[in-house]
Amino acid sequence: MNSSTSSSDAKAQRGIFVRIFLTVLLGMGIALALVQGLVMALGAGSSSLLGRVIEARNAIPRIVSEPQELVMMFGSSMTDAGFSPREFDLAIAENGGSVKSFNFGFGGLNPLFQDYLSRRIREDFEANDRRLKLVMIEFNPFQTTVSRRNLQRPLEESYVALLASPAELADFTLDDPGSGIRMSLIRYLRDGISAEMITTFLWGEPFRAPRSDDGVAFERDEAAEERLREVLRVLGERFGEEYPDFDGSDWYYPWQGGGTIKAERPAETLEFFDEYYDLITTDYRMAVDRLDRVQSADIEELHFDAELVSAFVRIVENFKAISDHVEIIMLPKNTDWIKNPPEALVRQAEAIKQIEAETGLPVRDFQVIEPVSNDMFSDTTHLNRYQGAVAFTDFLVERYAELLTQPAPN
Repeated sequence: MNSSTSSSDAKAQRGIFVRIFLTVLLGMGIALALVQGLVMALGAGSSSLLGRVIEARNAIPRIVSEPQELVMMFGSSMTDAGFSPREFDLAIAENGGSVKSFNFGFGGLNPLFQDYLSRRIREDFEANDRRLKLVMIEFNPFQTTVSRRNLQRPLEESYVALLASPAELADFTLDDPGSGIRMSLIRYLRDGISAEMITTFLWGEPFRAPRSDDGVAFERDEAAEERLREVLRVLGERFGEEYPDFDGSDWYYPWQGGGTIKAERPAETLEFFDEYYDLITTDYRMAVDRLDRVQSADIEELHFDAELVSAFVRIVENFKAISDHVEIIMLPKNTDWIKNPPEALVRQAEAIKQIEAETGLPVRDFQVIEPVSNDMFSDTTHLNRYQGAVAFTDFLVERYAELLTQPAPN
């Protein structure tokens, strides 16, 4: 074989390699475009997955510029439902204080995801040299279970990819290149949507069975359901009339991350809400909701996930760095429907003991308190807005008013 033939073969081989590389690149591009198209068709994306979280995160630069002392309640959807920041501020003002408080309660998260969010909050407060006068951090036992972790594993790479900093993503890539690259693609090219999320949640949704009522001893009340639809229609119309300027945000700055407050609703609207609360808490609805919590979050047996408990400790440490006073609290529990056996309470006590030992702070157990009764819940876990949230917010005011009205030390 002469040299000109060898050169020709090498050139041909390079051409083949280039064509293969371009074909693979084209295939990846087409696959990515198909995924993006599917995500758009399903109406999914980071804003639909973590809309409230992202909006709250984006509000922090404005929060740190507020002139008043700052208060935050950080936690799960139970915090979202159970704490009214504007009512809290009004009551503190009546006691001679001046604070601006914010509701950072988010449904669908667990402490692993909340840890990353608390890091971003800490970064912004430290960068602006601001501190929280008081932060109340919710410890939610059923948010910290093995069942809850397993349910959310398909979400982990997406949520962490959206909440981690670029430096943290780089660290992930160094530790585990496969996972790090996937998370970078999820964040920068897929708008927060992982392949597992598409197959598990989005694409599989039409084929998923509705919430089961197998084993529920109560019959569905069709008349109550029909009336509920009518009451919801009326409440929707009234909301539009009473809040024409609401922009549809999941985390609305003028409401400080909370909801509407009782004092601004007409009496007739509140009467509809009283009926609404009765209709959404029929025995059948509560039993189905309890069953779902048992199956999805192990709410009664409480087998804790060690990594989630450690993540909760890290959350507390992040807030300790930017807060004058940190409280770890447990929110009211609906004891009519959620009954923990003795062995579950032992596991819960062990988790609390670990948190207290590692943070150096007590966990305040407000699960059963006199001002909040079981008929103030909208389901088996969440306080309703105009009864339960009002009573619990008043309870917090009574407990922390003295701290928040003390003059700053010289």
